[in-house]
Amino acid sequence: MKRIVLSFALLVIAQSGKPSVIEYRLQEPSFAATENAPFQERGRGNGTYTKDSWTVFYRGYEVEGASPSSFEDLGSGYGKDAWKVFYQGLGIEGASPSSFRSFGDGYAKDDWQVFYRGRKIENASSSSFENLGGGYGKDSWTVFYRGKPIPNASASSFENLGRGYGKDAWKVFYNGKAVKGASPSSFRTPHQR
Repeated sequence: MKRIVLSFALLVIAQSGKPSVIEYRLQEPSFAATENAPFQERGRGNGTYTKDSWTVFYRGYEVEGASPSSFEDLGSGYGKDAWKVFYQGLGIEGASPSSFRSFGDGYAKDDWQVFYRGRKIENASSSSFENLGGGYGKDSWTVFYRGKPIPNASASSFENLGRGYGKDAWKVFYNGKAVKGASPSSFRTPHQR
């Protein structure tokens, strides 16, 4: 039954004159995905953006409004051309392509704003923001976990300990939440010596 429905759907789409997503996946790509391709950004990108002479693609789907002649894969789902910034193939409103850069771990910034997974982080300072890894980031005043502020965490003393843990001078945190009863002065994760 599923095969009949799928065949019927493909027939209807074929008669409309527009290729379907299924047909796109069955066709050979029209771009060169070789080690010598200049777009490959070896070591920086994560292989999610590709392009040919006319179109930019994110995981096989066309990125609307992207210019292939100036497009760069920034890694972690971010990309930009001369006019616009994209996250997972969708435009990020208000982001400045001329100063935009990705830190990895979902974090990125331009000269005025900080982003986590393509969404602006309210009240984050772009000039002082840094990615600490493991979902943690901070600016001069606030510590963030996965783009959300951690209440009462001290940015001046905060450090990422790995495996979801972080600490400041007063508290230990796990996945952005305070760990009751843990002493930051003596707290260690198993991989720390």
